[in-house]
Amino acid sequence: MTLDPAVTVLVTRAVRAGCEANYEDWARRVADAAHAFPGHRGLHLVRPRDDSRVYTLVFRFDTAEQLAAWEASPERRLWVERAASLCTDVRVQQLTGLEGWFEAPSPGLAPPPRWKMAAVTVSVAFPTIQTLQAVLGPPLAPLPAPVRGAVVGLAMVLFMTYVGLPFVTRRLAGWLYPTRS
Repeated sequence: MTLDPAVTVLVTRAVRAGCEANYEDWARRVADAAHAFPGHRGLHLVRPRDDSRVYTLVFRFDTAEQLAAWEASPERRLWVERAASLCTDVRVQQLTGLEGWFEAPSPGLAPPPRWKMAAVTVSVAFPTIQTLQAVLGPPLAPLPAPVRGAVVGLAMVLFMTYVGLPFVTRRLAGWLYPTRS
């Protein structure tokens, strides 16, 4: 049984030179269209870090069934057709559970086994929680418990998402993604 049945989808597109502004406008409009579908949790556009013109759309749905409804919709089909003239290459990857926190060191690699993802997540989460409680606990003590929990939880998720897990998964890439001969 999965605790969080949410599905994360990564759509990577190589955008044609000179079409970047049109693609970003297209992405905003797709976000609006997808938002109208039940279970849509949001869409985030990741712009290229270099001059590669490779963009990634990251979006989530509450369930695989709700994602399937979006993917089968005439609206989505229309938006995909509109993107075709703007892009030269498209890759789609669906992730569930913890997979969305683990970035493969090279395209095409399967996510690591769930037990490895769980082990890495616990190894980062436990010291993070302990440190945050020690640092934030005293100043937050006068606040109600739900507020303290929300502040510590937010700090933990931000740290794990942007610092802890990216750092640890890079260091453990050989163990998480062993090369197969």
